[in-house]
Amino acid sequence: MNAITPRLCGNDALLAAARAVIAGGGSSNMRNLGIQDPLVVDRAMGARLWDVEGNELIDVNMGYGPHLFGYADAEVVGAVSERLRLGAMTGIIHRLDPQAGELISALMPSVEQVRFANSGTEAITSAIRLARFHTDRTLVVTFEGHYHGWSDTLLRGAITAGSTGQHGRTELHAAPGTNPEALWHTVQLPWNDTDALTRFFADRGAEVAAVICEPICANAGVVHPLPGFLAQLAQLAADNGALVVFDEVITGFRVSRGGAQELLGIRPDISIISKVLGGGFPVAAFGASREIMNPLARNEAFHGGVYSGNHAAVQAVVSMLGKIQRSPSVYTDLEESCSHLEKKLRDSFAEAGRHVRIARAGSVMSVAVLSGPQTGLEAYDAAMDAIDFAAHRRFQGHCQRGGLYFHPNPLEPWFLSSAHSREDMDRIVDVVALGLRALAE
Repeated sequence: MNAITPRLCGNDALLAAARAVIAGGGSSNMRNLGIQDPLVVDRAMGARLWDVEGNELIDVNMGYGPHLFGYADAEVVGAVSERLRLGAMTGIIHRLDPQAGELISALMPSVEQVRFANSGTEAITSAIRLARFHTDRTLVVTFEGHYHGWSDTLLRGAITAGSTGQHGRTELHAAPGTNPEALWHTVQLPWNDTDALTRFFADRGAEVAAVICEPICANAGVVHPLPGFLAQLAQLAADNGALVVFDEVITGFRVSRGGAQELLGIRPDISIISKVLGGGFPVAAFGASREIMNPLARNEAFHGGVYSGNHAAVQAVVSMLGKIQRSPSVYTDLEESCSHLEKKLRDSFAEAGRHVRIARAGSVMSVAVLSGPQTGLEAYDAAMDAIDFAAHRRFQGHCQRGGLYFHPNPLEPWFLSSAHSREDMDRIVDVVALGLRALAE
């Protein structure tokens, strides 16, 4: 694979054309952040993508994580293509629906029943509604750095132009355009601070409907829970009649067969899954015990959506989870290759004299250029303060020009797949070394 040539007119022209008719150019704010070298994709296969100028890049962004087996997996794409031929959506229960639910329950035993949705945000919104119905309370506890979609209830400090300070951080506030009153029933606490959590429950525990968290905070630099933190969280919630909601949109079926809850040995009351669930097709799900899901079964709590559980999406779930069931070694193989990559990356940064934060959970890895030596990065504030956002964006640009793509935002993790070969891993290390040398110039 050759290094990428300087930008030609193709990417620039198409990005300009997109911006003329699509606000910002991309249909998500995250696609429009930190763009230095315009990149417009033509196709993606395995561990690679090709831009409209024919440049080939190894991709470790991987569509923000769904592609456990790589882009355009033949088995999943083939099954969904056939389902499209037979009818993608009728709005009626389909013969594949029970099979999809059974596969989820088999891999994630805390989920006895599920409902499908079209996105993580939809599933999270429905899960919170269900928790509030079940407890007859409204207060929801969240944690700093954890992202739970873009509903008014849970979106705080959205990233907008001009909203970031010198560290690229956002202040805690209602996102512009949202109803600030929606946050009156949401409280945000520091992640990994057991004392703060305990004090809060002592003061307001009787008001809490749910505590929602990413069991491993993958959306803000892969910040693991400290030993005992999630167990204490679960105990405080149970003692106060609140429900624990795990947002496993990223970690579900990604960090292990049963998600982070299996890896960490903590069973939540409600689980939310997406991304790997559909292998790149738009689908999400939320699930819990039959008791908790009963209000939906009885039509007492509301969840809808014309496209929720459409046949193409459910086919993707059946194909993806079926392949996971038949591929028991995929997680151990990924752990081995990602551990190798992590070590090589640490060596590269050390040789370059650059400070870095590398944190990993299985095949989810955070790589962020730091402003100096830092410790105690298990807290969101500390991790944010340590990152050199400007240097990281320059580093990303050098790597992209060298044939390696990852997101310019250092909080967005890398995702590795079974399609990334050992040769790909070695090439990643080589490009990173080149990027670090260019950063020093």
